[in-house]
Amino acid sequence: MSRTKKLVNILFSLITLFVFYLLINNQEIVINKVNRFIDKVNGYEVVIPKEQTKNKRNYHYKAFKETENFEPKNINDIKTIYYTVLNEGWDDFTFYCRSEYKNCADDVRKVADDSEYVSLINNYVSPFNSYKKYNTLVTGNKEVYLSIDKVYTEEQTEYLLNYFNNVISNLKINKNNITKEDIRKIHHYLLNYISYDDDYIKTNNEGSTTAYGAITANKAICGGYTDAFSIAMDILNIPNFKVSSEEHIWNAIYFNNSWYHVDVTWDDDEVNKNNINNFFMINTDSLLKKDKKDHNFNISLYKELY
Repeated sequence: MSRTKKLVNILFSLITLFVFYLLINNQEIVINKVNRFIDKVNGYEVVIPKEQTKNKRNYHYKAFKETENFEPKNINDIKTIYYTVLNEGWDDFTFYCRSEYKNCADDVRKVADDSEYVSLINNYVSPFNSYKKYNTLVTGNKEVYLSIDKVYTEEQTEYLLNYFNNVISNLKINKNNITKEDIRKIHHYLLNYISYDDDYIKTNNEGSTTAYGAITANKAICGGYTDAFSIAMDILNIPNFKVSSEEHIWNAIYFNNSWYHVDVTWDDDEVNKNNINNFFMINTDSLLKKDKKDHNFNISLYKELY
C-alpha cells in the first residue's frame, strides 16, 4: 500500500473516530434532531392560523404574555400557549409534545384541569375571545388539540362593536385624548341603560351574564355589566381586565400610570343606594374597605393590583 493511501486511511479513521466521539457526546441533540425530522415527515408541524386573529389585546400584562414558540419545554410554556390561543381569538389550534419533553402530555392535562388558571385567562382576554368551554384533546400523548366554545357569536360581536362605537361617538369622546371624565361617561351610561336582573336566580337567564344580553334586554347581573364596560374600554384602547371573587366580578383599568377598580354593578342604583361613584376608579385598599365580602379576590393572581 502506498504511503498516500496509508495517510488517507489514517485520516479517514481519525475523522470517523471524531464523528463517533461527537455523536456520543451530543447524543441527546442528535436524537432530538432525528425525532424532529421524523415529526416533520409525519406532519407534526405547528400551523399558525394568523388569518383568524381577531379582537386581540396587545396590552403588556404582568400576569400573562404571549409566545411565538409552540414547542413547549415545561408546564409554564404550556400555560403560555393556552393564553396565546385565547388572546389571539383562534377558534382552534394544534401543537405537539416533542419526544424530549417526557411529561408533556401529563402537564397538558394538569393545565386543562386547572380551572382556576384557565378561568383567570378568560379575565385577561377580550370578552369576545372569552370561552364558555375551553376544550383539550390529547391524542397518543403527542398531539394536543385545543378548541374554544366562545361566549359571543360573530353576529353578537359585530353588533356590540357597532353599538359601543356609536355610544362613544354620541358621548363625544375623543379616542385620541381620553380623560377620566370620558371613562365616567361610559360608566354612567351603563348605569342609566342597564338594570340589575333581580330575577336571575329564579330564571337563570344566560343572557344576563353577557354584554349582549345587557344591551339588548337592558338587564344584567355582574358579568353583563363587566363585559359591557370592558368592551368599551377596549375600543378606547384603555388596558383592562376583569377581576373575580367567588361571588362577584368587576373591572380593573389602567389610567394615568395606575391601576384602578371599577365596579359598575355595585354603583348601579338598584344595588348600591348610597353613591353611584362609590366603586368608580378606586385602588385595592379602598375597594376592600368598602366591601371585603363580595370583593374578597385572590390578589396573588392579579399581579397588576399588588
